[in-house]
Amino acid sequence: MISETTKFARVVIPSPLKQPLTYAVPRGARQQISVGTRVWIPLGRRKVIGVVIELLGTTSLTEIKEIEAILDERPILDSKLLRLARWISQYYVASLGEVLATVLPSSLRPQSKRTVFARAGAFSFSQMLDERVFESLRGSSRGMSCETLMRKFPGDEINRALRRLESSGAIEIHESIPSRRSRSKEVTLAIDPADPDSAARFVLTSEQEIALSAIANRLSHGGFETFLLHGVTGSGKTEVYLRAMEQVRESGRRSLILIPEISLTPQLIDRLNVRFPGRVGVLHSALSGAERSAHWWNIARGNVDVVVGARSAVFAPLPDLGLIIVDEEHDPSYKQEEGVRYNGRDVAVVRGKLTGCPVILGSATPALESYENCLRGRYRLLEITKRIYQRPLPQMDIVDLRAESAHRKSDSGASHTGKGDDHPLVSKRLVKALIENYQRARQSLIFLNRRGFSNFLQCNLCGHVIRCSHCSVTLTLHLQRGSLCCHHCDYRRPITDSCPECRNATLREVGVGTEQIEQSLQRIVTGARVARLDRDTSGKRGVQEKLIRSWENGEIDILVGTQIITKGHDVGGVTLVGALLADLSLNLPDFRATERTFQLLNQVAGRSGRGDDPGHVIVQTYAPDHYVFQYLLSHDYKGFFELELEFRRALSYPPFSRLVSLCIDGPKVAEVESQAKKLAAHLRERHAANSKYRDQIEILGPAPAPIAKLRGRYRWQLLIKAKQISALLEFANIARELLPRSSKARLHIDVDPFNML
Repeated sequence: MISETTKFARVVIPSPLKQPLTYAVPRGARQQISVGTRVWIPLGRRKVIGVVIELLGTTSLTEIKEIEAILDERPILDSKLLRLARWISQYYVASLGEVLATVLPSSLRPQSKRTVFARAGAFSFSQMLDERVFESLRGSSRGMSCETLMRKFPGDEINRALRRLESSGAIEIHESIPSRRSRSKEVTLAIDPADPDSAARFVLTSEQEIALSAIANRLSHGGFETFLLHGVTGSGKTEVYLRAMEQVRESGRRSLILIPEISLTPQLIDRLNVRFPGRVGVLHSALSGAERSAHWWNIARGNVDVVVGARSAVFAPLPDLGLIIVDEEHDPSYKQEEGVRYNGRDVAVVRGKLTGCPVILGSATPALESYENCLRGRYRLLEITKRIYQRPLPQMDIVDLRAESAHRKSDSGASHTGKGDDHPLVSKRLVKALIENYQRARQSLIFLNRRGFSNFLQCNLCGHVIRCSHCSVTLTLHLQRGSLCCHHCDYRRPITDSCPECRNATLREVGVGTEQIEQSLQRIVTGARVARLDRDTSGKRGVQEKLIRSWENGEIDILVGTQIITKGHDVGGVTLVGALLADLSLNLPDFRATERTFQLLNQVAGRSGRGDDPGHVIVQTYAPDHYVFQYLLSHDYKGFFELELEFRRALSYPPFSRLVSLCIDGPKVAEVESQAKKLAAHLRERHAANSKYRDQIEILGPAPAPIAKLRGRYRWQLLIKAKQISALLEFANIARELLPRSSKARLHIDVDPFNML
């Protein structure tokens, strides 16, 4: 309870507004208001929602508005979550309001409703739009909402028209605050009949026992510590997680587990439901607004023992949080690429520190930064080097696509073992293995990290390539959709044979995607049930889970997919994995390209041989001599780590330095270029004038971004690099002040960037 001396509150609005605002607390509400509660406050001509972050007895302000309503009986954000929000604001160079807009689900940020009514009487109008709006309103006895008027009269002028009409007395605007709803009904996840395997509690291996013992010891003694659980694929990391979570439950506390793709891991949900029946909360973007709100309140009330979710679940309002787990901690999906560009893994570690609970980061291919943190003593390394039940790691073979291509040219008339046409990207060795695997009633997995049918259409005569109108990328051919599609902005246009440049019917397909491979395999392996899992096939709600269930139940013989299929699937029938164009990601302009390639291939290879039969992996590449394949063949993460670390050290890239990306975008290329160069010049002036910055910070750029135009906005980049993060954050804040947000150009600050495109 708050004393009567509390007269004012500092309130943050979940928006880009930089500073908190101060409001008077009504006398009758002084016993009710608390830090962390939501309030309705007047802001200009509107009423908006805000979160109380501080209570005051006095203020130096002379004119101050009063809080209109308090929405919560108790805080929806506890002191630790508010501390976490402040840390995110400082570290990722974002306003606290932007962070709170990220932390709170949209259902907790409702907007007031403004209804416009026409007044009786005769009025004169200076503008035709004003008259049209007034006549429309006069025909509605119940008035119209502002949203309805904006749809009826699209464009920015409607707001000016409403202001003119209100000033002249022709209309009146009533603003209503949504009534405080009764709390969402408590929810319980429906539990399907459990697979017996999901309930099995097998005997832990000695390495699992050692890892669990270290974690259990920390849980027993309390306090924060970060563990990196480095276990090969199929080594039983999930069982270690589950037993640690059971210990947390026995102590009366709760656990949070983050995974990269919530909708793609029904097996984990099954296992959690078996161990914690009726006590599992779920938070992810695939939930409807009502479902997400219901789960959020159920979690906040303490009605669950475990919360599982993707990146944003790191903000789950769990009381008595006792353990945080980040599975597949290396995965780039944990990095938010828009808005507040936080890394869910790193935020999880900070939340554990602020809460005083252990954090487990698990992966078969840890991020180099995480492994280096172990070497520096910041994290404790726990290793599981063998699979459960003494199962062997899969046999790895490399196919040189250069030799395969040469052989096909010299022997173009030869036939292969399978029936139907072959495909130049499916080697004869892989074809033979697929057919044999199908005949043995085993399942196969084909990985190609390109969706669509072919990469683009190009004219054979003039060389013209069909590109996106809004992004500086080619359009991908999607046969099933019947369109050419941009994978960045989803712009589409119909498929055509005629070149828009020379008007000849000479457009030809270039490149290959999963859709084309799926069709080819249906011909190559006669009778096989072939399916595809990528963003195109799993866009509708529930489709992904249905497809994965079919895969797990043995109803699919060959599954073709993008990187989605590399994550977290444990299907005992899979004994063959084929990786097509395995060197595809090596050619990206990104210092993490080699690391990412090793992680992807290691993870997809790890899907094979997880049952009673051994696994076999065929990796096809045009660069078989690249060192990444040498370490992949021998399953040697540490060898790869040591060599890659030497390259990073030589170039002073993370983990031996820290990076901040400054991206300027806008609708006009000349304006964006000018602003980027001005910002760079000002930063270099500050850099030269301050010895700390001169000694610690390196400025690279500006230059056009690798994808120079995205969603209709042109992009230029600067990269700032330093050994210590503190100097970089100071410098990034300077950049933020030098280039304030405007319609001409926007500055996006990305601390510890993952996407360099």
